Amino acid sequence: MKKTIWLAAGITGMLLGNPSSEVKAAVSPQFSIVIDSRPNFISLRNRGLSVSLGSPYDIIYYGGRYYVNQNGSWFRASSYRGPWSYIRSSSLPYQIRRYSINDIRRYRDTENRRRENSQRRTLQQNRTDDNNQRILDQRRSDENAQRTLDQQRTDENNRRILEQQRSDENARRTLQQQRNDQNRN
Repeated sequence: MKKTIWLAAGITGMLLGNPSSEVKAAVSPQFSIVIDSRPNFISLRNRGLSVSLGSPYDIIYYGGRYYVNQNGSWFRASSYRGPWSYIRSSSLPYQIRRYSINDIRRYRDTENRRRENSQRRTLQQNRTDDNNQRILDQRRSDENAQRTLDQQRTDENNRRILEQQRSDENARRTLQQQRNDQNRN
């Protein structure tokens, strides 16, 4: 009986000293963001994806889905409002996976500067066009004013000539009348 007790105590000690199995659990990072309105996106030339501008998060839009990298972990959602679910880097679409998040940010910033410069050039060109149009309109207005002034001068000269002709005609009649009166006397 002593042997049985010692055997039971030995087995109990082995069981208590060694856990029966190890439990391994995969823990997925959690991510919760709130975005009230649809972010503005800029399309990256020759990259096939779009990246948000002016958003507190670098949201990537590709293939009808939204992707966010938060502290090295990737999350995906079918709407910019979420819900966001963890996705392994190896499961990302190739168009995203092939670039680092820093490269994507740099491409976005470069494309945004290119777009802003283009808009600035367009705005400057529009201003130049507007100024040129104003100058052209002013020239036309000045030319019209000059024509009007020239016409007024011509009209004034014609009026003087007409008055002179009338005056000459009256003087001729008066002179003729005086001659007639002298011939009668």
